[in-house]
Amino acid sequence: MMEFLKNERKQILYSIMLGLSGGLVGIALFGLSGYMISLSFFDPPFFVIILIIAVIKLFGMMKGAFKYIERLLSHEATFQLIGRLRLDYFRSTIRTGRNTHSVKFIQKLNQYFEQVENYYIRIIYPYIVAVLISLLLMVLSVYFGMAFVALTGGIALILLFAIPKVFESRMSQALEAREATDDDLYRRLYHFIHDYTDLWVTKKAEKEKARLSPDMKSIRKNEDKVAMYEAAMQFIAQLVQIAAIILIILMLHEDTPLWVPMVMLIALSYFDLVMPVMNPASQYRRVRTAVSELETDVPQADAVEDYPEVTAIQAADLNFRYPNASLDVLKDISVTFRKGEKHAIIGSSGSGKTTLIERIIHADPAVTIYNGGEETDHPALRADASIMPQQLDFYNATVMDNITLFGHVDRSQAEVGADLEALGMAHYAPQTAIEFTGRLSGGEQKRLHFIRMLAEDKPWWIMDEPTARLDDRLKQKIWDRILSKPTLIISTHDLSRLESFDFIHYMEQGRIIESGPYEELMQQKGAVYQAVQRFKDFL
Repeated sequence: MMEFLKNERKQILYSIMLGLSGGLVGIALFGLSGYMISLSFFDPPFFVIILIIAVIKLFGMMKGAFKYIERLLSHEATFQLIGRLRLDYFRSTIRTGRNTHSVKFIQKLNQYFEQVENYYIRIIYPYIVAVLISLLLMVLSVYFGMAFVALTGGIALILLFAIPKVFESRMSQALEAREATDDDLYRRLYHFIHDYTDLWVTKKAEKEKARLSPDMKSIRKNEDKVAMYEAAMQFIAQLVQIAAIILIILMLHEDTPLWVPMVMLIALSYFDLVMPVMNPASQYRRVRTAVSELETDVPQADAVEDYPEVTAIQAADLNFRYPNASLDVLKDISVTFRKGEKHAIIGSSGSGKTTLIERIIHADPAVTIYNGGEETDHPALRADASIMPQQLDFYNATVMDNITLFGHVDRSQAEVGADLEALGMAHYAPQTAIEFTGRLSGGEQKRLHFIRMLAEDKPWWIMDEPTARLDDRLKQKIWDRILSKPTLIISTHDLSRLESFDFIHYMEQGRIIESGPYEELMQQKGAVYQAVQRFKDFL
């Protein structure tokens, strides 16, 4: 693991040194307190008590200062490390055909980074500090005899190695089972929320809701199991502490009873240092899995692979049902999108528009990609199309990194700055750091993703609700830029620009019930005509 600490070795080394110093000062503080208790038996001069109290206070201040600087350096090193790992990983994965727009991919990736972050903050330097202090205490315990050395070494082995190792596989299995159930529950919830209208109309909503209960119970069961293992570790460690205290009393009470308070308080201080390390150490295996995923090395050849041009996308008899669902979301969809054509997919909420876009994006077996008259592989579409899915992905990085996908897309800071200003986001500069989970509003996410598509400048644009959550002024700006592109597949509730599309497809309950040019459909006065009239009345 330490091979990652290329630029952070100095901070980590200083953190270990400060942690060691702080730990020793803390032990000395408790030791002095115990010594003062023993000394009080002899009725010492008052100034000696004052002196010891002053030294204890000084040690307390030193311990606090060491701890503060230690945390400052270790967190700085950790966040620098995470930032570099994140950047390197995204630069690698962006060159592959992997679906980085997937919400589950982003969720899993964040879990990996969180595990690595916790590992370095909670294990690397605290664990090394605990081991070093254990070794120093073993050296100091020589003063009391080899029996004390054996006792100190045995306690360190039990608390730092044996207990975490015993629970490592159990913790890993419980957490892996929880994540597997979480993945399954995510798919069920996505179906339930996405298709709720149809489920409610067909009176199956409560039945589908009830089917979510076993997965939720399973997740709670695994979480309870993890909590039980953590409690068991703490309980065993407490038993070890009690046994150690009893042994200390038995070993000292006859020959040197006045040492008992000091040695007991030193032991208690040592236990306070070691206990927080046990639980993170028991999850070492999972952290190794996370690091292995982040170490993925993508050959440079993948970055320059030349995919054929996409000239058409055809869905033939496309049917789709979400896993564990009882209803088809898409039914007998047959439609062809050709290069140079603008297609709008419209319909009420829950009609299947978003799912159709997703099946095109995610390489459904019923969707064929063409280069001329020849079929080609789905990665060609990703190379030739800019995509705005329903769930947008941004990273805790700068605006520039998010728009250029960490340098993968060629766009200058001046161009990004101009795009931001044109779309009412001049309050962001290219180097502004953003946090996707807390800073970006829905409209800002749409606009930043749109700027990313402008930077990619690919011939195909596939977009799901591109103007949702935007005001009228921004909608017009976005539509003007969108409609300047020659090839479009757009799912939208905004019907203000339908006349600018070559083909309109109206979906209802998972089917395309009307399809054709705008003027022709308006003359038929069918579903599209009625939808346009309702939209105008709403305005």
